[in-house]
Amino acid sequence: MLVEQSPTLWVKVADGEWEKDGNWGGYLQVTCVTSNSTWIDSSNGWVRLQTWKVDPVTFYDMGPYYEIWQKSRETGRPLVIENDRLRFSDDKSRPGKFSLQDSTWD
Repeated sequence: MLVEQSPTLWVKVADGEWEKDGNWGGYLQVTCVTSNSTWIDSSNGWVRLQTWKVDPVTFYDMGPYYEIWQKSRETGRPLVIENDRLRFSDDKSRPGKFSLQDSTWD
């Protein structure tokens, strides 16, 4: 039996974190050893690592999953998986569904 697994991206919400109406957000800082202290942003929608922070993200709690939006639902783009890559899509009608795992970092 072949079990398909999605890759894991370890990030933390840093600098500007906030919470409102059960949703939360801020800037995403990568915590993987190989890319420590870089930030998540996008170029033409494709997620990439940056050495500076550009746009915050918002996590919308949908019960069994989260929607992740660059900026917000009103002003931004939803995170989706396209061709096995993360992308902030211009199509607001089909946001991705993501599972999140809490952790602590030093």
